[in-house]
Amino acid sequence: MSLADRMIRLLWAVGGEDVAERVLTAHWRVLPSDDPAGRALRGRLVEALRREVPGRSDEIRQAVLADELSLLDDAERAAPSRATVLAIISALPAGSSS
Repeated sequence: MSLADRMIRLLWAVGGEDVAERVLTAHWRVLPSDDPAGRALRGRLVEALRREVPGRSDEIRQAVLADELSLLDDAERAAPSRATVLAIISALPAGSSS
């Protein structure tokens, strides 16, 4: 799945089509060469999404988790290393609506 598809899926899962379009239009940037997985871009989009749909922290965290899992290959998905699990946890945005 392409980076653009991943980011659209993340935004759409939380805010729907209108929110996804607004956030992408306002915040899509060219990726720095040291961020091929797009985590910096995702971070910017998540911050914008939090402003667009306050109180949806749980949905945002779930969408980020789904995106992180989509980056794993089959072997890592089947038996993730401790480092992989820690990297996923650190990628999750802080905060929760509960």
